[in-house]
Amino acid sequence: MIKISRLKISNFRSFTNEENTIDELDVLNIFAGRNNVGKTNVLRAINLFFNPKSYNPSIDRNAIKEITKGASKDPVITVDFIDDELESGKESKYQIYCNLNKEDSEIYKTNSKHAKLNSSSKIKKYLNAKFKCVYLSTTDQDLSSQAFSLLNDMVLEYFKKKHKKIKQTVEEFEKQYGLLLGIFKEHINDIESDLDNEFKLFRENHIEIKPKLVIDDKAKITEFLLKNISLKLDDDYAQIIDAKGAGVQRTSVILLTFFLLNEIFQKHNRIILLDEPEAFLYPLLTTGLKDSILELVNNEDNKSQLFITTHSREFLKEVNNSIFSFYNISQSKREQSYQRSKNEFDIVKNSVVSKFTNEIKNQVLKNYGLLDEVDDHNEIIICEGKTDKNYIEYILDSKPYRPQIRYEKYQNNENDLNYNFIGKGTQSVLPILVYLDKVSQVHRKIFILLDGDKSGKEAKAKINSEKSKFRNFEIEVYSLDNDKEIEDMVFDESLLIETLKKTSKDFLEREQGFVDFLYRKREQGNLIDLTKKFIEYHDIDYPEGRMKSELSQNIDRDRMNKEWLLDKLNSFFYSDEVV
Repeated sequence: MIKISRLKISNFRSFTNEENTIDELDVLNIFAGRNNVGKTNVLRAINLFFNPKSYNPSIDRNAIKEITKGASKDPVITVDFIDDELESGKESKYQIYCNLNKEDSEIYKTNSKHAKLNSSSKIKKYLNAKFKCVYLSTTDQDLSSQAFSLLNDMVLEYFKKKHKKIKQTVEEFEKQYGLLLGIFKEHINDIESDLDNEFKLFRENHIEIKPKLVIDDKAKITEFLLKNISLKLDDDYAQIIDAKGAGVQRTSVILLTFFLLNEIFQKHNRIILLDEPEAFLYPLLTTGLKDSILELVNNEDNKSQLFITTHSREFLKEVNNSIFSFYNISQSKREQSYQRSKNEFDIVKNSVVSKFTNEIKNQVLKNYGLLDEVDDHNEIIICEGKTDKNYIEYILDSKPYRPQIRYEKYQNNENDLNYNFIGKGTQSVLPILVYLDKVSQVHRKIFILLDGDKSGKEAKAKINSEKSKFRNFEIEVYSLDNDKEIEDMVFDESLLIETLKKTSKDFLEREQGFVDFLYRKREQGNLIDLTKKFIEYHDIDYPEGRMKSELSQNIDRDRMNKEWLLDKLNSFFYSDEVV
């Protein structure tokens, strides 16, 4: 297989001539990012590399280069290959440059010394012989046009390969078609001469126009044979693809592409460029499409390399799957002045591609609401409920990324914070561990935070006794001391009083009484226990669940105590980070 391992894009659409290198590319590459940052332009750049004749300066040239001009204003696409087909029994690594500033005969250049690649024409021949590149866009063509392009490009090749008689007939047709063109060309002057007499009106009025007939000998046979072939989808009506919903159209075109590439181009290295494959699809269809893609690349004879842009939660959930390589595309922006520009300053926008780091992964998953839902996350904190999760999030707010935080959920954040629900707490921890063990075989670091009550201590003992069952887990269990709850750790007296005044009118009215009560009873219990006793004594309508929920949402995050947990989490999750 020949694989693209690295890509550099210069002066193409949203990419300037700055360093825009995409490293460590694999067989399944996913590009995420906000709208209009240049995700699709990565796919367009790869397509341009393999199909330089598709270059359109008016839309493909970078906007700033259009202003500043200069000697190197057109795109340069540089691709690094890992190739085990150039030389038998040997893996070769080399770069090929596609420089649109050059003449057609000099577009390609390489750093390889191999004879098969020692000229632009030979490089082009090698790429055409070894690769089939297909680009499926959501914006550049309507879906029915893409369907026809596929038919026009590959269906005839499919039939020629499968049926000997069709192959022979097509070859005979091409031969006769060539003879017919030759005869036309030999006698075309006779027709032009007769037509010239009909155009004498122009000459009489001193307008030099002569009729000229031109035969397009570049027309493909497929344009004859496939003119009356269309893709129809048989659901009892056999309607043309335009008559179907956009989701069905989109999926059909992608599946047809996979089928034809597999049938016709088994020996080719297949570059498949999918722009938001989930577009117009409902979730189950997206899941099925993802499964089809995984089946394709997991085949032991796979020669396909995919580049996919996406906003789909279904694809982004695979962020820790080693089969995928994930990249985030963002946009930098600055003001700069140019001598050739009419403007005092121009806004320079540049797409920036970054391979996922823990920090980037954290932010992308957070943006899509997936941070605490991905089943193969490798760093996890398990706690007893939503209020605990709130405090942990606040404590880790200053970190560049945070582990996933899990607890046994009810339905959604609103229900989890509803004080009418009583959390299962420690009872849920072991089932969560069992689930994580079964759902994925990824190696995980898991930190478990438990209250310091009797059930928390029992849960800690139970988990520690069963650690050996979870061979893929590195587990640390931390239970609080002396019957304490997380509120006892994050609040001091003054912060608790200030927060309760915000959440409860009764505490606002009884502030001094509560202060005196804590002063007298402080040695007799923890803060939350004493608060519950004060509520009970004064018959205040403030259920425990509601109180804890509102405290967790209204605490002053800058004043809360953090070090007690942050030190332990730094040691367990962030040991390689300078803290």
